Amino acid sequence: MIERNLGSTERVLRLMGAIILAAWVALRDSHDVLTPLALLVATALTLNFLFSRCYLWALLGFNSCEHDEKGCPPPRQQ
Repeated sequence: MIERNLGSTERVLRLMGAIILAAWVALRDSHDVLTPLALLVATALTLNFLFSRCYLWALLGFNSCEHDEKGCPPPRQQ
């Protein structure tokens, strides 16, 4: 399992994005190829919010977690 790599601000932004995507899908009249894709992205963003982890960020080496936040790993030594 990867360490926590999302800060509080980014977590809230991801949850807001998930809510917007889910509302967009719910308010649409037609459902096409974009519907399952939008729901998949909304689900991924919600899971990122809940667990404070993003596997894409881990793969790319990004970390927006502030090291003084609870549960954040200490900075890596060079």
